Amino acid sequence: MLKIYQIVSTFLIPFIIVNIFIRIYRKKEDKIRFVERFGKPTVKKNNEKKILWIHAASIGEFKSSDLIIDRYHKVFYILVTTTTKSSSDYIKEFYKNKVVHQYIPFDVSIWCSKFLNFWKPNLILWIESDIWPNMLNKIKERNINCLYLNARVSPASFKKWKNAKNFYKSSLKNFNKIFAQSKNDKKRIYELSKLEIEYIGNLKLARNKNVNFVKQKNQSNIITIASTHYNEEEEIIKSIKKTIREYNLKIYLAPRHPERINKILHELNKEGLNISLESKKQYDENEIVIIDSFGRLDQYFQMSDLVILGGSFLKNIGGHNPIEPAINGCVVISGKYVDNWTNIYEDMIKANSCILINKFEEIDIKVKELLNNNLEIKKIQSNALEFSNRSFFEKEKLFQNIELYVN
Repeated sequence: MLKIYQIVSTFLIPFIIVNIFIRIYRKKEDKIRFVERFGKPTVKKNNEKKILWIHAASIGEFKSSDLIIDRYHKVFYILVTTTTKSSSDYIKEFYKNKVVHQYIPFDVSIWCSKFLNFWKPNLILWIESDIWPNMLNKIKERNINCLYLNARVSPASFKKWKNAKNFYKSSLKNFNKIFAQSKNDKKRIYELSKLEIEYIGNLKLARNKNVNFVKQKNQSNIITIASTHYNEEEEIIKSIKKTIREYNLKIYLAPRHPERINKILHELNKEGLNISLESKKQYDENEIVIIDSFGRLDQYFQMSDLVILGGSFLKNIGGHNPIEPAINGCVVISGKYVDNWTNIYEDMIKANSCILINKFEEIDIKVKELLNNNLEIKKIQSNALEFSNRSFFEKEKLFQNIELYVN
């Protein structure tokens, strides 16, 4: 199966190159650094330190490596690879003194070999669900240790991989150790591969506790709508449109993919509400402010009483991390499609520290209920803070494995 994949990926080289230039034209690819996608480096390598290579597909996966970067950036030369331009921009703004960023090459054997021959990493940390068979095979050929962190397989992906178990297993056998994101992921990955899978918690939840956090009271009611996907923004705003004006609400809207902002603006302008972009810095009188920057969600969570968490009202997305707003003392409202965070949501529901609803139309009902019951808001906020300060990740076990496997 791998040989067939290698042949097909090589055959596709001309099409990949054409696609790169199309993406450059559409400003979805870096016009200067696109050569990295063919395995060619654009920075000089530091040969004085061991190289720790962290691969994370996009910003969400990369941010889960904060714990690792904070501990090791002075010890190792940390190379980070991602696949998106937005993640590159984010890393450049917030991590430029701690890591060096490169785009991972397309999964073609000759480009993977070129990349590895230059960088020669001492240890690789592969984060989440981004499987690159050719790259992993080339890593194994060179006897480079590679740990798979926060490994996950969604229920939808599980059904697909069941038809290609041997191919999936052959890719996973290239890792020295596999750490699942959740107990459910551990079961699914084991069923597909029959390999030894460990669970030490969810790396995305390995963050500093916020036990002394005090919620700041604002003059107006603030709601942040975070990590929304296609069509969620319009449906959520339609649901709470009348309530926004009735209760003098300020809405901060942070779409999951900022490249969709122009389309979102176009659609929301039809609702007759006052809308602006965060970057314009002229939004005191506006009812909706669209956040068009990275890395600042925490500051909006800190200002907000309620957070409506996107990616949970549509099938096949799986929801997003509810601990991030919870640790900032927010009441989290999510849709019912939270497959990627099932265990966390189940526990949060038991602790009365979040709210799940079935459809868009119910959002307005729940928001009004809460705005009319400040005691209930305070109760859920307190529960959310208490819940989010639990220990969700065995970080010392991770550090032990990193230090054990680094060559």
